[in-house]
Amino acid sequence: MQDEHSATIVRVINASANELYAAWTEPMIMKRWLATVVEADVRVGGQFRIENHEKDGTINAFTGEYRVLDPGHRIVQTFHHVSATPGGYEEELLEVILKPLATGVTELRLINSWKGAAMSKDELQALEAGWAQWLDLLIAGVEPISTEEP
Repeated sequence: MQDEHSATIVRVINASANELYAAWTEPMIMKRWLATVVEADVRVGGQFRIENHEKDGTINAFTGEYRVLDPGHRIVQTFHHVSATPGGYEEELLEVILKPLATGVTELRLINSWKGAAMSKDELQALEAGWAQWLDLLIAGVEPISTEEP
């Protein structure tokens, strides 16, 4: 049996669990923070493809299938980076768990897991940094902008 590996990132976000769920599952909202191109059949068993068109002309594409859709609580999907170079990661899953903490405040726990080869320390740091950047974009897209003077 292959070893299972994972990386977990946790953020507390000033948005409701339902707002965050929508940010992960509604293609028009997903385009605001997740990808340049979003194609998503958001239902259990439905497929998705997201693409990020980079400034240098490259396209980073990801595909997968929705496995669990529990509105306002949890999303589980397969997650595959489409690239010309085959990787050593199999059965890659992305799980998003939403836990309301207070009115309009939610803990988002993102777990990226896979079977197969373990990542080096540098690869794991790069994976976590990539998810951190995506979550920063998510937060910027859903948190209210403060209009108060400091």
